[in-house]
Amino acid sequence: MTDLVLLTALLRGPAYGYALKRTAGLIFGQSRLHNNVVYPLLKKFVEAEWVEQSSVPGDRGQQRKQYRITAAGRQYLLEQMATFDERDAGNDGAFLFRVAMFDLLPGEKRKEIIAARKAYLALRIEELSALEKSQRPTSFPGFVLNRVQALVKDEMEWIAKLENRKSSNSQTRRENHANR
Repeated sequence: MTDLVLLTALLRGPAYGYALKRTAGLIFGQSRLHNNVVYPLLKKFVEAEWVEQSSVPGDRGQQRKQYRITAAGRQYLLEQMATFDERDAGNDGAFLFRVAMFDLLPGEKRKEIIAARKAYLALRIEELSALEKSQRPTSFPGFVLNRVQALVKDEMEWIAKLENRKSSNSQTRRENHANR
């Protein structure tokens, strides 16, 4: 997913490698990503023609490398964001990343992503309920199991709000368009 995060960071405009390291690091809960992660990906992007690299003068007379996403890179990014399989549905980060990028995805793809996540969460609820019935966890294991169940339930409620938000945003856009 690091490649998608880096390409997404370039949607805002050209950026230096250091800024990309910081942006991606923050998304992944770190201060910055390591050079050995970021720069090989940027090299791969340049070779694939998803990103253009240029040299620009730095503050102290040195040359700095600046990266800019290309039309091909944007197309690749959109294709990858629209790809959401069963494994992705079980990955919190992959799901939240795509929700954060819903403005770039068509409505039908959004529905598919939400449906896949809901199916995963429904299965998770069943598994956790079965565990609770079969194990009857006590003390700390039970305390943790209750927390995990609450998190899954909370996410299901959050997804329902997300679906309502999508519907109300679409309704507002249709009404605004009709009033023109």
